[in-house]
Amino acid sequence: MKTWSSSRWKRPAAGTLVASMLTLGGCVTVPLANDARDVHTTLSARWTPGDPMAGLTSEALRGEDADAAVRALLAQPLTADTAVRIALLNNRDLRAAMHALGVATGNLVQMSLPPNPEVELEVRKPTRGGEPLQGDIGLEYDLSELILLPQRRGVAQAERAAERALTAGEVLHLAYRTRLGFYEVQARHQQLELRNRALQVAQAGYGTAVELEKAGNVRALEVATERSAVESARLAVAEAENALLDSREALNVLLGLFGPRTQWTVDSPLADPVNDLDSGEGLEARAIEASLDLAELRGRMEAADRRHRLARTEGFLPHLSGGFHGEKDEDRWEMGAHLTVGLPLFDRKQGVRMAALSSRESLKARYEATATAIRASLRQARGRVESTERRARHVRDVLLPARRQVLDETLLQYNAMQVGVFEVLRAQAAVTDTASTYVETLLDYHRARSALEQLLAGRHQGLELGSIRVSSMSASSGPAAAADAH
Repeated sequence: MKTWSSSRWKRPAAGTLVASMLTLGGCVTVPLANDARDVHTTLSARWTPGDPMAGLTSEALRGEDADAAVRALLAQPLTADTAVRIALLNNRDLRAAMHALGVATGNLVQMSLPPNPEVELEVRKPTRGGEPLQGDIGLEYDLSELILLPQRRGVAQAERAAERALTAGEVLHLAYRTRLGFYEVQARHQQLELRNRALQVAQAGYGTAVELEKAGNVRALEVATERSAVESARLAVAEAENALLDSREALNVLLGLFGPRTQWTVDSPLADPVNDLDSGEGLEARAIEASLDLAELRGRMEAADRRHRLARTEGFLPHLSGGFHGEKDEDRWEMGAHLTVGLPLFDRKQGVRMAALSSRESLKARYEATATAIRASLRQARGRVESTERRARHVRDVLLPARRQVLDETLLQYNAMQVGVFEVLRAQAAVTDTASTYVETLLDYHRARSALEQLLAGRHQGLELGSIRVSSMSASSGPAAAADAH
């Protein structure tokens, strides 16, 4: 039995992520590079081995090298994999997400630093006689902040873990949206070709009707019918051109491209469906275990719990500060120490603790709701993959050959002068319409497949399954044939 494998999520894409983060602004600070590698480590288990683009690895790309890599990828017709790599290298939203992780990293660094000591110097000049200058020196240190340092650092660590999961999820979401955008472009290319073919068939029918009208073999009604078919086909071509333009621009946004770089090409059609799904046992558990959405929520819950413990400690721990001081009086130094204790009589962080507990319970409920939604989406996506695969195979292996057989038989009848040319043209139009249905069904299949892979890779937020496309094809091979003379 074949087993499902998330073969589209490949480790080189994660390597490209590191490279893309190292190109920010032409120079990279060490914390940002470390953040990128941290996200790479989080994602590495979610890509299967394989290295079709070995040049895109870790620190190999910086600044101009990254631009050269993008140019090299754009010089060849795009594939789904190369589109994802360009997006990881060039998408500005992903760079913004990495910088957001840098904010959490900076907070963690700050929360890990002990408080600074305070030094006080004082010089006094007596107003009487010729008494010498008097001086004081003191050292003050906030002991409470030092005691609370481990707990504050724990809160920041949990928050950064949540932000890291969120950023890794953004990487997966970008790859997912890029694949969907690429599949949309492929489908719109194919649909435009089919609409142009349908226009040619309609124009042939109209031209034939005009010639037959001149010979007095058809009525004006048939000519008007064929002309309306041509105009409808021309409108369909215009709509297909607009759809292709829209899909290209949507993909340009994801790829971060503008100007001359938007002239990339795609020369491969949508791939046929692949039957490699297993029985589905254990898929829900895999999706829950891999979920970055749940990992983020776990990090947020841990941060809320740590904030509650921190507030509880702050509320019952007296504020402590201590230090040393020295005073020079004439030729003598007097040394001493002191300890200041703040009594927690009124403010014991009651509100902070209440907010932290409420935040934790809210996140817990959201965690449970998200887990339920992930399981439901997984079942829906898997069912959609199976359904669209069956429909695509039925159209390709049953319906389309049946339409072509009708066309072949109609040609035989036409050669025997049993039917007219309009029947042949309508049979050809039916084949074109069926091919168009196959393209849309394939697109539905790839959308569902990408959604399933996205869930198993660890990202549920932003999933786009959409509604099931309902076919509007007629059971017949076309509209009733117009009267034709031989």
